[in-house]
Amino acid sequence: MPLQSAHVFASHIGHSGKTTFCFNMSCYFAKRHPELKVLVMDLAEEGDLSKRLLGGVDAASEKVEKVFGAVFRLLEDADGKSSGLTSWLWSSDVDITAHAINVSEHNPNVPTNLFLVSSGAWPRREDPMPDEKRKTLCAKIRQSMINSKETWKLFCDTDGDRRPSAFTMLGYGLCPQAIVPLHLNKADQARIDTMFGLMQELRRSGEIDTQVLMIMWNFVKSLKDEPMDHKGVVLPFTPSKVSLDILDSCNRKLATLAKDPLYSDLFVHGGPDVNEQDFLKNSVMVMRQLADNVLKPAEELGMPFVQMVDTLESSGKKQLKFRSGPDGVEYEAKDAVIRSVDEAVRALSDKFEAMAIDSRGS
Repeated sequence: MPLQSAHVFASHIGHSGKTTFCFNMSCYFAKRHPELKVLVMDLAEEGDLSKRLLGGVDAASEKVEKVFGAVFRLLEDADGKSSGLTSWLWSSDVDITAHAINVSEHNPNVPTNLFLVSSGAWPRREDPMPDEKRKTLCAKIRQSMINSKETWKLFCDTDGDRRPSAFTMLGYGLCPQAIVPLHLNKADQARIDTMFGLMQELRRSGEIDTQVLMIMWNFVKSLKDEPMDHKGVVLPFTPSKVSLDILDSCNRKLATLAKDPLYSDLFVHGGPDVNEQDFLKNSVMVMRQLADNVLKPAEELGMPFVQMVDTLESSGKKQLKFRSGPDGVEYEAKDAVIRSVDEAVRALSDKFEAMAIDSRGS
């Protein structure tokens, strides 16, 4: 099983948590499974995930020319006539790691078994790739990991777009399952119908096979750090009452969509006969709003939460101080705050793995 699984983070808007959770979940997965190789493909044109993995925006700015843009070179080569990925279209011997970098060589905060195909760190226009060429390219990339002597896990990050870009389509083509972060509000829930409708159209036309594995309600206000059982679903924290009311409303609409015969096969755990509570238990995750004095240094220094906890434990201290960039932005976070953020992502990662394993067995 050289390619264990492949998941794409996708949503209809930016700033929903795709990059934050792709960064932290891929690092957590790599740390937890040192026997595997984890490949991250940054398919967002601004390259925010690449910047974080390479040490944060300040450190990464020094490496733009050297290590950024691999995903753009992949697409350019695929559209060429004589070299690079064009030969993949007819070759059976492909090595995707030739386009990937070992991230720990640039950022010691990242596990040594994590590799990156980087974005270009600047916006650019990309014309849609012809469907058959994209399918062939995606098949070659997947086959390169299947043929590997190593066992791989693939994560892809994408831009926020209701109408998928060329890069998002590449992510769909590579990954049979999607993780969809959303803001917990009724307006966001209503807008996601457009994205799901377009995904289903692409599935019906045979352009993609991607199903939605997980919907993640993000930025939820926490009342207490204590876990709670809410209508048969265990939440890792206690949200405010208004958040629970909004959650119930949004979940009801999701469950209705998952039972609709026109959409039910879009969801890994959906279907006309699936019990509403079972669908929500197996498909929905609720993520608390994370503390800025942990989230911001993680982004700016390229330090995943799991590494923050390791640093805290090895220091023997009750708090950590972070200094970000030449302008000297300083952050300070206490032990309990760091652990609270880390535990939230661990709970998310644990449920994700359980969902993914269950979907492979079904």
